[in-house]
Amino acid sequence: MFDYNTDVVGGRVPVLAAPLLERIRQLNRDYIELLLAERLLPAPAFSGEALPNRLLDALAGLDVQARSALAACAYSLFSPGFDDQRFWTAVLCETATAGLASLADESVEARYGALSAAPMQAAFCEVTLFAAWHTAHAHRVAVRFLFGMPAEVAAKFIEAPLWQLRRIAIDYPGLLTPRWPTNPAFWPDLVRFAAAGDTDRLRATQLLGSQLIASELDGTLPRVRRRLRLKRS
Repeated sequence: MFDYNTDVVGGRVPVLAAPLLERIRQLNRDYIELLLAERLLPAPAFSGEALPNRLLDALAGLDVQARSALAACAYSLFSPGFDDQRFWTAVLCETATAGLASLADESVEARYGALSAAPMQAAFCEVTLFAAWHTAHAHRVAVRFLFGMPAEVAAKFIEAPLWQLRRIAIDYPGLLTPRWPTNPAFWPDLVRFAAAGDTDRLRATQLLGSQLIASELDGTLPRVRRRLRLKRS
């Protein structure tokens, strides 16, 4: 992406600088491993949008080099649903009202002692939300592209204390989903061309993801209807 961060005084700094790209690619590699690890576990009642089993089987057949090539996108291959502005506006207002208004009455156990019914996914989701929070603070343009976070959500998101983001990751199992899981070309072509070692076609498929993001951000791509996000009981 050839855009620049105009927030920086005294020069033009690339929005997607090398450290940001390397961080998102590390997270992508971890997310692929998480998908493969979770397929061996019993299906939870709160599972959200997922890749079909045949695609996960093909993904499991990739060697380490092919998985790394697949993960080398300039955006996240996973989504905490930042495009769902209604959900994020509600949950951030909910945690702000419940948390900040009575912070003095909240015990440290209430903030940090909660456990998740899906520990691996919750831990990865927590890391994702922290990375998005940091990116939103430091790179207001980049967070839109890397994580699909609209400016309206970012404005509220950066005000949230980190402990509240951790609680969101724990309290909403299934929040994290693959990006564009129902697109007929994106994931199947990623896996197919990574398996074949076809670098040119793999890059073309990764570029398709960039085009999908651009369409989402300018409003020309209809938003995916997501399953209702249920707070754990």
